[in-house]
Amino acid sequence: AVRRAVNAADFTEPAGQILGQPITVLSQSDEAHHVSRGLTLNMPQATGYVADLGGGSLEIVDLESGKMQHSTSFNFGHLSEVGRDEIEAAMTSVPWLAEGRHSALYGVGGSFRALGLAYIEQTGYPLPVLHGLRIPGRSATSLLKAFCRSTPDLSGVPLGRQKTMPMAAHIMRTLLDRINADRIIVSGTSIRDGLIADRELADLEGADFLHVVSSEISRASHRFADVPDALSALLQPMFSPPAGADAGKVAIARGKFERLLEAACNLSDLCWNEHEDVRGDLAARRVLGLPVNCVTHKERIWLATAIYHRYVGRKTNKPRPPELGFILNRRRRAEATTIGLGLRFALTFSGGTADGLKGIRLTNDGETLTLHVSKACVRLVDNHARRRFNQLAQSADLAAEITM
Repeated sequence: AVRRAVNAADFTEPAGQILGQPITVLSQSDEAHHVSRGLTLNMPQATGYVADLGGGSLEIVDLESGKMQHSTSFNFGHLSEVGRDEIEAAMTSVPWLAEGRHSALYGVGGSFRALGLAYIEQTGYPLPVLHGLRIPGRSATSLLKAFCRSTPDLSGVPLGRQKTMPMAAHIMRTLLDRINADRIIVSGTSIRDGLIADRELADLEGADFLHVVSSEISRASHRFADVPDALSALLQPMFSPPAGADAGKVAIARGKFERLLEAACNLSDLCWNEHEDVRGDLAARRVLGLPVNCVTHKERIWLATAIYHRYVGRKTNKPRPPELGFILNRRRRAEATTIGLGLRFALTFSGGTADGLKGIRLTNDGETLTLHVSKACVRLVDNHARRRFNQLAQSADLAAEITM
């Protein structure tokens, strides 16, 4: 609004005097850059359209593998009074804003977050985390139509957004119809994140913030040094490639597995000082609520499931977050459970020390999981250790073998 106003200086100059520094009004290209930068800071390979719906404007960015290809700005937002025909005409005038180009629409701004909150409430979606929430295209269209009715159904929309949500819905619905995206991904980032990334996080360019945050938690929670690295090295053989996948897909799947395994190892001592009856539940809930925007909802549930079973094992009489039963498919849930059981076995066997972990290693030939035990650790292989190792192998659908 300030960028378009002919009397913008009547606002920016006195405001700058009050603040004691000049105010810079971002250009359309600057705004598009910061919006996309804030998103790709946490989703570096994002491909799709990014829509930042504000009060007086709509910025749209075309992203390909995290790189901005095109951008545009429309002079209407959720505070505007504009008809659907005018919205359609404006969008039609942009040739790259076309159906079939991208399947994903990343929604930035309070109106998209309000849409996400409504989706969570009206569908009973199990994980109340907005960033990374995926709304199927049909569900989004249904909600937006309900918002646009003469008597709109605004269930779940925050009170502060209800007055402007119908206008926002007209804009979002027209955009969704124009590009025919099959999903909206709600983003918790904004221009602010892009500005911070450019000015404060240059040294972390390309960093995986899941690694950064989980490593910081590890330093604060692990009782002994070097344990996460030793755990990760031990459990690498637990990777099981997807059936029928070619070499390229296997490599991608392995990379994703190793990223989550590293994070799980970093988080594996998260609640060592809590009561044993509630450790699993508390640890899983802390993981579900990790203050990071660099994980998908599936990855959140995967990590929480792994850490839950690290503390609880196979017990069924312990408190458990209900969210763990949703979102993941059976294969991914089994994989996370297996890693949790692997952490449980390894930390118990070694006494939670890196030196103890150096005395064992695992091999996996696809049929048998073999535990190789050094001479120094032979006496640690008691019935308790055998039982937990057998549980690990069984969870991975492998035969168990111990060599000493």
